[in-house]
Order: sequence, then C-alpha cells, then structure tokens
Amino acid sequence: MNKFLTFMNLSIIISFTTLLLACNGQVKSQISKPNANSLEVAIDTSLWLKETRGIRDILEDSKGNLWFSSPNYVAKFDGKALYYFSENDGLNIVGNLHKDINGTIWIEDGFKIFRYNGKRFIEEKFDNNLVSNGNQNGIWFQRGLSPTGSLYVEPGIYNLNSNNTQFIPFPLKKDDNNKYLYYPTTKAYIGKDSTIWVGTMEKVFGLKNNSFITIGREEMGRQNDERQIGIRGIFVDSEGKLWIADNGAGIFVYDGNETINFTKRHNLDEGDNDENTLHRAFSIAEDSLGNMWFGTVYSGIWKYNPNTNEFKNYTKEDGVKSDNIWTIYKTKKNELLFAGESPAAVYKFNGKAFDRIY
Repeated sequence: MNKFLTFMNLSIIISFTTLLLACNGQVKSQISKPNANSLEVAIDTSLWLKETRGIRDILEDSKGNLWFSSPNYVAKFDGKALYYFSENDGLNIVGNLHKDINGTIWIEDGFKIFRYNGKRFIEEKFDNNLVSNGNQNGIWFQRGLSPTGSLYVEPGIYNLNSNNTQFIPFPLKKDDNNKYLYYPTTKAYIGKDSTIWVGTMEKVFGLKNNSFITIGREEMGRQNDERQIGIRGIFVDSEGKLWIADNGAGIFVYDGNETINFTKRHNLDEGDNDENTLHRAFSIAEDSLGNMWFGTVYSGIWKYNPNTNEFKNYTKEDGVKSDNIWTIYKTKKNELLFAGESPAAVYKFNGKAFDRIY
C-alpha cells in the first residue's frame, strides 16, 4: 500500500511538473512573439535640423564643426549641439558655404557675401578690397543675376585671393533675353588639374589657364532634346572625370575629350522604364570605395558601382524620406552626408539603408 501511494505521488509530481513546463512554454511563446513584434527603436530627434525649404550646402571647418546652409538659416553643429544663425546674428542671406586657408567661414548667394568672425556674420562687399588674408589659391564665388533686375548683369565668377577680388566674365555675348540661362546654379568646384568648374542653367564652364571650357547643349548631345537644361550639381571624381547632374536629363560625364550621356547609356532616362529613373539628378559624390552616388528629385538616392556596372536605388522604404536630395558632402572621416528637402534632413548610409542624423 505504501509502495502504491509512493508510486501515485511520484506520478502526480511528474504529471504536474510536465504540465507546468508545458504551460511555461506556452506563456513564453505567447510573450516573446508580441514583444518581438512590438519592439520599437527610439529615434533621437534632438539633433534634427529645423524644418525649412531644404538643406542646400554642407561644410566641415578646420575644427571639425559641421555647417549647414538653408534658405532660412545657417546652423553649426559642434559635436554636441546645434547653433542657428539668422538676421539677429548679422546674416540676412543664405547660400553657398566656403572656407579659406585661415579657416574663416564665408557665405554668399551671388549678390551678398558675409564673413564669420567667430561670433556673428559681418557683411562684406564684392570689390577689390575683399581679400582672404594669406589665401594664395583663393576661393571662388559666382555672380548672381537678379530675376527682378532690369539691367544687364554680366555673368561670371569672382576669385577671392590674397591680393584682391578679381571678376572673370564667362565667354558670352551680351544678350538681355538669355542672361538668366547663366544664373548660378552650383557652387564652384576645383578639379584635380586645378580647373575651376561652375554650373549655370544652360552650361557648365571650366576655367583653366585663363581660358574657358564650355559644356552645353551641343556637347551634351541635346540638340533635339526640347527639355530645358538645368545644371544642379557638378563633381570631379578620383580619376579626374567631371560628372554633371541635370534636373531634366540626368547624369553626364566629361572625360576631358567628350561628354557622355550616362543616364541614356544605362537606360535610366525619362520614359526608359516604368520604375524610378535618373533623369532629375541634383547631386553627385564618390565614396572611398569608388562608388558613385546620385541624389535626385522624387527618385531617392542612387548608388553606382563602376566595377560591376550595377545600380542600387534607395527610396523612402530605405529611410530616404526627403523628396529632393540637394547635396552630398564628404567629411574628413570620408563619410557621405546626404542633405534633402521635404523634409529638410541630413542622412547617412549605414551599409543597408539610410538614417536621419540631422
């Protein structure tokens, strides 16, 4: 009888233990799945830039501070916090950011120019007295054309150097009807061979040895293309080739001899396929591995591997929330920053997708 009771007690204990383990297993299964599905990663938005009509330019200064230019403000990130500059800080325009050899920050829009004195911005004048102390190579500004001005303003570019401020006109005939075709649309870019490249609506000009190279409709093979030319970005890659971003016909590449319609060659022009295309290109950059990156309007960010001839398109599903990618900037750490509009955000590629960091 005692043996029987002992056996029964043992059976009850084993059954109860088995049931308990089974129940525990069910509870664990029911909890882990919802927890995994409901897990959300907290996004730090404290360093996101104030909303504005796009981040148009980025610059890293000699101290490692990042500067962001927008239509409504200039912001500086010192590694810890964002600081904003506007009219209260002496700045009543925004535009292209520049850094001279002394580390001084300049900002200009083709009409006005301001110098940062460490605390606020001071307006300077475009004249021969505007010099960058000790800057032998100079920095370059485009002359703007007022859309409301009635007088003809000669299109060209300023060189701010250690001696004076020199204005160099583009090789164009005076034409009141077409002066806005040469309104500044890109920041000046210095190539590997010291050619100064500048973009306008209708043409790209390259200043070399006191003479200009011009790349326009004819050089781009667009004589029969009725779409308006709109040069929005220029870039010189590690091989010295000039890349041109046109908001209408896409990417063109000048190798020193001829200009290639890169977008058409890869069947990525408007109407070439039913998916995203490259015909509305705005910005270009090259990463440390030699991949080319393109920012577009409404077609996200593109990566092109010249070794494999492969493209990858990143869109909103990949973290690119902005409608337009205005500029791509490479930092001293060789990181690419992608600046956009709607929303005004700055993104960084994490290897798979894009994270908004500013």
